Amino acid sequence: MNVEVQWRKLVKPSAPTQHDRRKWRLTSLDRLQKPIYIGVIFSYRDNAENPGVDISQRLHQMEESLSKTLTLFYPMAGRYIEDDGCFVDCNDLGVEFIHAKVDGQMDKLLHGDPDRDFLIRLSEYPTNVVGNPLVVIQVNAFDCGGLAISVRFTHKIGDMYTMAKFINLWASACRGNVDTIACPSFELSSLLPAKELAVPNSGPQRNGNKELIMSRFRFSANALSKLKALARDNAKDSMANDSQHSRVEVISALIGKAFLNICRNKHGEKRTFVVCIPVNLREKINLAIPANSCGNLVVDVWARSGQPMAGKSKLEFNGMANVMRDMIAYAKTKYATVVDGEELCSMVGDSLAEYVKIAARGKDSLFGFTSWCRFGLYENDFGWGRPVLVSNAPSNFKSIYLIDDEESGGINAWITMDEAETILLKQDTEILKFTS
Repeated sequence: MNVEVQWRKLVKPSAPTQHDRRKWRLTSLDRLQKPIYIGVIFSYRDNAENPGVDISQRLHQMEESLSKTLTLFYPMAGRYIEDDGCFVDCNDLGVEFIHAKVDGQMDKLLHGDPDRDFLIRLSEYPTNVVGNPLVVIQVNAFDCGGLAISVRFTHKIGDMYTMAKFINLWASACRGNVDTIACPSFELSSLLPAKELAVPNSGPQRNGNKELIMSRFRFSANALSKLKALARDNAKDSMANDSQHSRVEVISALIGKAFLNICRNKHGEKRTFVVCIPVNLREKINLAIPANSCGNLVVDVWARSGQPMAGKSKLEFNGMANVMRDMIAYAKTKYATVVDGEELCSMVGDSLAEYVKIAARGKDSLFGFTSWCRFGLYENDFGWGRPVLVSNAPSNFKSIYLIDDEESGGINAWITMDEAETILLKQDTEILKFTS
């Protein structure tokens, strides 16, 4: 399908940012993030109760409410500055707002495997964060009246909690309810140090010249219940056997087990594995932080298998489920004791530095997950109903995103891998058993 940009503009805050807020200094945790753009795509069908609403009217509503929202999320309308210790110049230059027309029907977007090249055209973004808008929004109008709204943002200014708050407040403002939303706080820089942490250079796992393929694996609520029951029945060796495995833990275990088998067949040798998942630290640390704190307050939790995986053996599902459960449980216990901002940053930096060091050796099978579950992404109603599908915007690196599936009450796993890995993953008998 052809995607044709109609116009693009910069949307600025409806009121100027106060002078004492113009320089938003990044914390140590912000500095750990790579200057890349990640994104989310919301798909909306044309509202059957109010069909044929003029797209120009909707765009005007969205633009006006976005401008009002940016007065509260003022750093997002600024520009990232690398000099003078790294900060955001809250100069109100604005976020980029794009309108595009799609020559086709939305059903292609909603059903079957995603077309990665098509999704890229629905979600444009700059190649360099310095000097460019920190947030890029593209509203794509389909012939059928449906809309796909892409929101791209640089990780330098915030984690998914931050962006979910931003999008939710914008949607509420578009419905005329902005005054009922709790205001965000951008005061983490006063609690966390701004020093550079000694972490080696690292980045997402690039794929060289191999073409990446994006796939969707649907785990229904019923499938998740079966996986949790399976994990619970075999949890006697887990340090956290007194509580049930979470949905994210059992899906990660199932997919992780499949990828480890793929690595075993590929390398034909004994290999250890390393698994990693970001964890939101809000409400998990003893440090007093303001309510609705925005920015980066996340840690990459990881675990490494203690024994190599033999070339002819298979890691059982319950073994991987316990690795995931124990890893997250240990992190929660570890960070619950933190009462000091400098201590927190040092702990996060030290953990990341050790992970990067291990990953750089190239001796382990590495796989990571990102969970955007329970961030209320399906609650973003701009005035024409809730989204029927939410996905991550395509990445140019291997990735696994777990996002709620409102239709089935389960979770969608959006997996970007090379073609050979994708084929093998889709042939895995246990993946086939629990997905639809």
